[in-house]
Amino acid sequence: MKYYHLLYMLLAFTACQSKTEEHQHHHGSTAKVVAETDSVGRLEQEILAIHDSIMPQMSELMRLKKAVSAKIEAAKDEAGRKEGLAVSSELEQADQAMMSWMNQYNGDTLKKLQPAQAMTYLRDQHGKVKDMGQIMQVSISHAKAYAHP
Repeated sequence: MKYYHLLYMLLAFTACQSKTEEHQHHHGSTAKVVAETDSVGRLEQEILAIHDSIMPQMSELMRLKKAVSAKIEAAKDEAGRKEGLAVSSELEQADQAMMSWMNQYNGDTLKKLQPAQAMTYLRDQHGKVKDMGQIMQVSISHAKAYAHP
């Protein structure tokens, strides 16, 4: 009788241990999904923060477009005119980079993607928004140097 009692306890212990491991595995899996979702959210916030820090520069870019155009019109020599046209082209590229990025960025689809796919998309967007910011800064710097030497 003690033998059956011991065997029963061993089986019960093994069954409980198996359930505990399964429970921990399930929660470990859930924790991984939550961590991945948090990472997606953090990266998306970082991307939007970069965009938001660049967006106010659009008004300065527009102001500089006008100033550069006026200086091109007033240029007395071909070299000054050529430089102005190059600067104007940079400003236009920066403007287009911002508009293109905003038109192609699709944050709504993130909820439909698996976390790994969302992270891949966001890493790509992170690079694009940083590049766009760099284009914006360089063009504004060149325009300031040209329009207000």
